[in-house]
Amino acid sequence: MLQGIWQAIDDRRFEQAEALLRSDQDVLVSRAGQMALGYLLAHTARQDEARSVFQTLRDAHRDDPWEHIAVHQLARVERLAGQHGRALALLGEERALVEALDDHAHELAVNALEQARNLRALGRLEEARAALDACEQHAGPADPETLARAERERGELSRAQGHAGAARLHFERAIAAYREAEDEVGAREVEELMEES
Repeated sequence: MLQGIWQAIDDRRFEQAEALLRSDQDVLVSRAGQMALGYLLAHTARQDEARSVFQTLRDAHRDDPWEHIAVHQLARVERLAGQHGRALALLGEERALVEALDDHAHELAVNALEQARNLRALGRLEEARAALDACEQHAGPADPETLARAERERGELSRAQGHAGAARLHFERAIAAYREAEDEVGAREVEELMEES
């Protein structure tokens, strides 16, 4: 069931994904179901509801190793709501939680990527670039999905600075990395970005 829900989400069939999720109460009330619900709410402009879902998850997992995931999702909700300062504050909280974990390179990479997105939105482009450097350092070659997202964000940064050629290069690298990670949806999204340029 969850695989079908996430496939619908990946395909941006949000209404279908939500109907599937709400059709199975056992799945809906599970942690995984609540994560999917929060994601759906955030991506369908229902940020207040998404905040509530992820705050409830955070409260349920306070002081355990899973808490940082709920905090990261709260930060994503704030970014999608245009509240970039709030998002950055939450990402600072997440980073502190992640640093207390034993094996945390991937989590630090994803945290840095989300920081970069918010910094770019605030016009703090050099700080965003530094955050992407940190993202790539933590991700390394074993994490092509995160590297693809970082390259996409570098393309967005280059485009924001008026460097169309550099943006194209980063977008091409992102597409290659998404394909290496077998994420065709991510690759298609970047191809669409390139067509808009």
